[in-house]
Amino acid sequence: TMVAAKGGKKGRVVKKTTCEETMEKGGISDAFAKHVSHAIHSLTIEDIRMYFNKKAGENNNIPVVNPRLRDQPRVIDNAPMMGYDKEFHTDGMKHFDVIMKGVNMDGWRLNSFELLERLSHVFHMSEIWVEAGKKYKKVAKRLDRDSELCACVRDIDNNGLAKYLQLTAFQIRYPGITSGNTTITDSYLGGFLDYHISYGLEERPRNIVDALMNFDFSGSDEELIRDVIENLVDDAGYEEEHDAEEEMAHSREHWEWCVGMLKGLLTPELIYDTAVFMHCQMNLE
Repeated sequence: TMVAAKGGKKGRVVKKTTCEETMEKGGISDAFAKHVSHAIHSLTIEDIRMYFNKKAGENNNIPVVNPRLRDQPRVIDNAPMMGYDKEFHTDGMKHFDVIMKGVNMDGWRLNSFELLERLSHVFHMSEIWVEAGKKYKKVAKRLDRDSELCACVRDIDNNGLAKYLQLTAFQIRYPGITSGNTTITDSYLGGFLDYHISYGLEERPRNIVDALMNFDFSGSDEELIRDVIENLVDDAGYEEEHDAEEEMAHSREHWEWCVGMLKGLLTPELIYDTAVFMHCQMNLE
């Protein structure tokens, strides 16, 4: 067994494991961890009940990024109850209400991102959940939760999902931390700073996969920030400043580009990977 030092690296294992072979045979993509971490990172109990299974409770067993961005742990074991206003009848209004209530709350959810980005994020996630929820219901009818495939899907410490959720947590808490831009990253060496940037919609490059899989996330933010900055640079795009006049002049073209990027993330592979994970992992007791 190879063990990594805190924030360090360990030897690379090339040979496919039994679980990798099982997941491949079960139709799971090789981007399972990246797909599922994106799809589940902001789920709440209410979202799970609405899109996947009405029986989900507090001990749902679906790990998500802690919405309280100043608190530990960075990733919590169960999707939390958000407390949506029951007087609102639509999912969109419930989400909008939560975002607006927390718009100026320090350390709450996507507080380092602009309001429009927070809104587009939750609507984009809802698109994923709708489609994954449909597939989940089909998967639940034919896949045995006691199967070898489910056992491998649930092994998030070895299939990469736990690592990707930790990375997602850092990228939400410290926007641009993996960008390689020292203007941003140097500011994080002193701790939390609500640096407002627009982080790119592009898929994260594959150049950090090996480093991520060999990274040890045990430790506080303060202990790991420098290691994340130095070892997990993904070269993803970001925009540090906005030109209001430029955006107004090309708003339609920019939005069409955004729509294309968002639709591009909504792949059949992501939907299937997420549906299988939710079926295998979710605790309904």
